[in-house]
Amino acid sequence: MTSRLSIVSVLAILLQLWAVPAAAAAPVRLHANIVVDDDAIRLRDVFDGAGAHGDKVIAYAPAPGRKLVLEATWLYRVARAYRLPWRPSSRFDRAVVERSSQVIGTDQIAETLLIALKSEAKIQDDLEIELDNRSLQIFLPVGMPEILAVRSISYSPRNGRFSAVLVAPDDSPDALRFSATGSAHRLVQVPTLAQRLYADDIISERDIIWKPMRVNRLDPRTVLNGAKMIGMSPRRPIVAGRAIMTTEVQPPTLVRRGKQVTIQLETPTMRLSALGKSLQNGGKGDIVRVQNLDSGKTIEAVVVGPERVSVSTTGPIALN
Repeated sequence: MTSRLSIVSVLAILLQLWAVPAAAAAPVRLHANIVVDDDAIRLRDVFDGAGAHGDKVIAYAPAPGRKLVLEATWLYRVARAYRLPWRPSSRFDRAVVERSSQVIGTDQIAETLLIALKSEAKIQDDLEIELDNRSLQIFLPVGMPEILAVRSISYSPRNGRFSAVLVAPDDSPDALRFSATGSAHRLVQVPTLAQRLYADDIISERDIIWKPMRVNRLDPRTVLNGAKMIGMSPRRPIVAGRAIMTTEVQPPTLVRRGKQVTIQLETPTMRLSALGKSLQNGGKGDIVRVQNLDSGKTIEAVVVGPERVSVSTTGPIALN
């Protein structure tokens, strides 16, 4: 009985001895891409199989939204310090640690600045904010409220420049501070075309849509009164959605060179008409030369409508 117990005890001891090296030799794998939520990097974040020392803090995490590269030499020193059976396969082995974050985007930053600027500077005009850093984003630690506020802002009406200090979250003693600079551009509503129109088209009210545009980008010849566009025609095709110059529109062509027109003469006592041929293109109100088809005589007449011209009372003989 004693010998049998002794054999069992020996076998148990041998199994324990074999188990220790097996555990110590457990494979350790490097995590090449790591995301951490707080301000510490732990051994288990970097090495799979870190064992009992997994919770040990081995480095500070980067700022929210930033990355930190751990090179092969540094990783090997850490592994040796904690007796982990890992060594780099080459000097190019590395681990990239990224701090998870909450992102306040450029649009939200610009909107917050716009509200503060109009309030602080008492600006009534519509404005568009242009940040000097057009890709500006604010990265906050996970769990921090995404509440952005402007702590202070200065503005120069002369050139539209501003600078501001922002905080997030605005009501926290641990609020983070950020700076932003840029320009505030005044906007004006400009009439544009809803669709492409051509030289023979006549612009109607339904063809016009209004768009906000920066005043400093408008040509002095830009049409700002939409009513003045109605009834006009493009001199050449005009694409939709852009500002239109006064030189790009004209009264529509109501009579065309070589085409038949009706010549009218009206007085308080009579109304006469004859057929003619226009020798010129003309819009409403233009004076064009017209040939009477019956007499062959050429007269000057005023364009009054599509294919219609009118002569004065001094010209009735031309209708004969």
